[in-house]
Amino acid sequence: MAELDEVTEGYMDGFASDLDELPDGNNRSESYKHGWKNGRDDRLVRPRASARRLREEAEEIRRRESEWL
Repeated sequence: MAELDEVTEGYMDGFASDLDELPDGNNRSESYKHGWKNGRDDRLVRPRASARRLREEAEEIRRRESEWL
């Protein structure tokens, strides 16, 4: 469930940001970064990949992060 929280927080930050790229030195989780990029994409109305590809990416991130727990 923590991944969802990180994705949601990242999404909200990316949507609210005025940046086009995630700031350098960002030491957040991959889940957060995925969410941030999704929020940015929605804000700019410019998806970086198909919804299917983004879901697959999110699943892969969840799998990798669960290995750390």
